[in-house]
Amino acid sequence: MCRIFGLLDPRLSREELHRRGDELAQLLDHGGPDGRSHRVFDGILAGGTRLAISDPESGWQPFTAEGFTVFYNGEIYNAPELRRGLVATGVEFRTRCDGEVLAPLFARHGAAAARLLDGMFAIMAYEHRTRRLTLVRDQSGLKPLYLFSEGGRLGFASEIPALLRLRGGGIRLDPDALDRYLRFKAVYGAVPEPGALGDPTLIEGIRSLPPGHALEVVPGGVPAVMAVASVAPEELSDPVEDLAGRLPGLVAEMLPTDVPYCAVLSGGLDSSVITTLAARAAGPLQAFTVVPKHPSAYDELPFAQLVAKTTGSRLEQVTIGGSDLPGLLPAVVRNLGQPNSDPIIVSTYRLFEAVRAAGYPVALTGDASDELFGGYDRFRALARSGDTGAYRDALSGVPAMWREALYTKDARQALHEHRRPDDGPWARPRPSKVTPAEDATGFELRHRLPVYHLQRLDHLSAAHSVEARVPFCRNGITSLGRSLGLADKLGPGNSVKRTLSTAATRHRWAPEVIVNRPKQPFTFRLSDNLLEDQGTALDWARQVLTDPSAQRGSFEGAQVEKVLAQFDERPSEPLAHTVWALLVLELWLREITGGRS
Repeated sequence: MCRIFGLLDPRLSREELHRRGDELAQLLDHGGPDGRSHRVFDGILAGGTRLAISDPESGWQPFTAEGFTVFYNGEIYNAPELRRGLVATGVEFRTRCDGEVLAPLFARHGAAAARLLDGMFAIMAYEHRTRRLTLVRDQSGLKPLYLFSEGGRLGFASEIPALLRLRGGGIRLDPDALDRYLRFKAVYGAVPEPGALGDPTLIEGIRSLPPGHALEVVPGGVPAVMAVASVAPEELSDPVEDLAGRLPGLVAEMLPTDVPYCAVLSGGLDSSVITTLAARAAGPLQAFTVVPKHPSAYDELPFAQLVAKTTGSRLEQVTIGGSDLPGLLPAVVRNLGQPNSDPIIVSTYRLFEAVRAAGYPVALTGDASDELFGGYDRFRALARSGDTGAYRDALSGVPAMWREALYTKDARQALHEHRRPDDGPWARPRPSKVTPAEDATGFELRHRLPVYHLQRLDHLSAAHSVEARVPFCRNGITSLGRSLGLADKLGPGNSVKRTLSTAATRHRWAPEVIVNRPKQPFTFRLSDNLLEDQGTALDWARQVLTDPSAQRGSFEGAQVEKVLAQFDERPSEPLAHTVWALLVLELWLREITGGRS
């Protein structure tokens, strides 16, 4: 993992671009503490920071070959295969680093090189002859890349604060994006806009390059964004055995040989499978799990301990409680990029903090399995009822009645003027041969997974200089998951993830009690944590949200206080989430504006 950044601005001198490069590298040092570099080419700055994982001694960026210079963030898992093919054509390599294959691939294929890559990546490739700058993002959306384009300038960066430093100027919230954050706990789900640089973010003028897309531009030209890579469904003879024939080998390929690695183990099926396969490939490993500080129905420790025992792995427990939130949440939000009001943000941040403190720069996770294999109860409910409105409500954050009450009159008017149409299955016609549940799966893979899950995973692992690797996002697994029909995902009764569960049972990838247990979130109950330890977290939230300097702007102060009072009187998860969403947003606003309104 690394961080990348760049600016196309023909008005700036080479000296000023070099100064910006030094500034940005320092700002992104947490995601790449092992090295910094940048280059300036005729009005173009490109650079990055490095977390040294592959060939730590020699694999320094940028890579320059055949008229291309490349900076990238991520990991190319099929680099050995690509390297062999390039060597056969006469290419010579100087390092063992996976990224060295990128320049010769772009020289041969341009942006379409992304179709050959199996991994997680955000890539900047500069062609010296044409002065063309190309940006590419991986198919699943594991590695973010934020953009702006205005006044003949174009900037890009792995994180929004760095991009804002490049752009300069003021900050205005996008009204529709703000409403999406409240509705869906993160900013996603709008119909893609023709001609736009990418998907909206909470800040007007800042966009996110969509997964599997590329942007190309030359100085003085208009940026063009295009889809260049996707993972297509395939014909499966036996989904269970197809999965069993792929996943173990793909996990084994992802185990680094130059640095130590570990696993994030919740005790659920997905992380248990990944931990088991990693242990089978290379022996017992260190695993980390979150444990609530006080008794909770969400405590999965016994299951994580069982997996650690059966794999011979060591298990470190990371505890979190309500009294920890005032000290943790500001740092969590500072590193999020965009607000995300799922309470799992705290456990994710705390986990990777412990991972790095123990000396591990790489961690395997079980993310993305639920989206691919049908792991959510909302998929089953939608398959049974066909009620897309109920599916939409299952994604919700702040209840609709509270959203409407919270907005000021001006904010409601701005939202009315700027609202974008939803791209969800509740809002558009569905192809005749596609079921509502299949339509919802496509929506989650395109919109929710990259922003709600993978963006959070990337930013909060990078905050502690850890590379999070996600085996379920390998191309071969994504293709298989996209090919499954409902019967392959939803089993009898209330069971879900039928293909993965059957493979896990048949090949003993997890203890039977874990395969058969109900899914539960790798997080904590908000209402419990706000109230425990004499309401430490709730008192702090009240202080933050009612402070006269609060950056509410879009909300009525009296309505915010009413939400807090109602939670005091009748604590509930919907009210707890409303308080939490407002708290996360307020902390993010303070951070992103530097305290300015």
